[in-house]
Amino acid sequence: MYSQVYRKILEPLWEEKIRKRHTLEYERKLNESQWLPEDDIRSIQWQELRKLLIHSEKECPYWRNAFEEAGLQARDIVSYDQFRSLPLTTKPIIREHYDDLIARSYRGKTWKKSTGGSTGAPLQFEYTPESDQWRQAVTRRGYAWAGAIGGIKQVYIWGVSLGKEPLIQKLKQNLHHLILRHRYFNSFSCNQESMRHWQRDIEKYDPKVIVGYTNPLYTFAKFINDRASAALIHPDSIITAAENLFDYQRVEIEKAFHAPVFHSYGSREFMLIAMECEKHEGLHISAENLFVEILREDGTPADPGEEGRVVVTDLHNYGMPFIRYDIGDLAVWSDKPCSCGRGLPMLKKISGRVLDIIRTPNGKSIPGEFFPHLLKDFSEILQFQIIQKKLDKLTVKLVTANGIGEESLDKIKKHISEAMGENCTIEYEFVDEIPLTKTGKHRVTMSMLSR
Repeated sequence: MYSQVYRKILEPLWEEKIRKRHTLEYERKLNESQWLPEDDIRSIQWQELRKLLIHSEKECPYWRNAFEEAGLQARDIVSYDQFRSLPLTTKPIIREHYDDLIARSYRGKTWKKSTGGSTGAPLQFEYTPESDQWRQAVTRRGYAWAGAIGGIKQVYIWGVSLGKEPLIQKLKQNLHHLILRHRYFNSFSCNQESMRHWQRDIEKYDPKVIVGYTNPLYTFAKFINDRASAALIHPDSIITAAENLFDYQRVEIEKAFHAPVFHSYGSREFMLIAMECEKHEGLHISAENLFVEILREDGTPADPGEEGRVVVTDLHNYGMPFIRYDIGDLAVWSDKPCSCGRGLPMLKKISGRVLDIIRTPNGKSIPGEFFPHLLKDFSEILQFQIIQKKLDKLTVKLVTANGIGEESLDKIKKHISEAMGENCTIEYEFVDEIPLTKTGKHRVTMSMLSR
């Protein structure tokens, strides 16, 4: 009952009448366009892309120079091959050319945000209120596929503000969460004591949907599954976010909560990039808001089933256009459409971060997911992290329940040595905990080698 009142009265009153925002209007359009054939969605996408390019050439000194150097004019770009003539945008480029990337007519009218800087170098950027409304609308559509609609009880195991918030701001935020019926639990504090409190409070709250960072959700699921008494937490769905999801984590989470997992893929720069629907056959790209490319190392487009770097263009951020932005992730296009009938382009999977790839002395690369796949079968290991500071040396950090036997350690080392080659030294480091990143994420592998 409350959910209907919220969605039909409270939300439209607040969003459309009081705040004068177009989020709900965009969401309605997105709910219609998702069922169009893929070619029609691509046509809409291309129209938005061309408008963005023309605007960027006119308004942004950096992009005007980029078009000139590529021998192009924005209005003449009519093919993807021409579009690929534009350079990739990277974090260092944004830092170096920050002012020249801001559109002249939007100066002083944008909002600012920062990425978490998991590589040790946070990025500040700007975006427009209108593009934020598109981001919110895209997220609302994607989360609705998992049943996370306005006004229903939702629990978030999420990163919280690390600084001390002003009292008024905190009161406003608490009131907002109360109206939305959202409860937040601090994923930065994910230990045995806190998870006992989580379990008790979530059982009492009885949410319909649980949303959370992947690794804290997985740790919480293991905590529940390892306890003698089963949890009385039975949501309709789980949404994993902010970190990659491995198959063994999905199994553990679904076992704990007796509910399907919907994986989402996003970033601070763009919010929701792609999302699983009810068929769980891959992730649907937010194509009406983002133009996504997957590229090989030589910059050519990857084929379906082939892993490549994720490059994103934001179609509605006119304040600081993100064009061909190398986000630092690896992904794979799906080789078939989803059986749900949506025409949105599909990712088969997110492989992980480019920086998570471990390199071997003999010139090969090992994806970060190799290590979770290997170490998941050792029940003594509670948490782990692989660190590569030198090409011929790996450090394996382990958090164990009550120690780990030599036989298991030898077995782990044997498998890693077979993958890395005989010329690689592998050392163990036993720790009480593995620190999270500043944004509350857990990096499974960390390569500190120069690229």
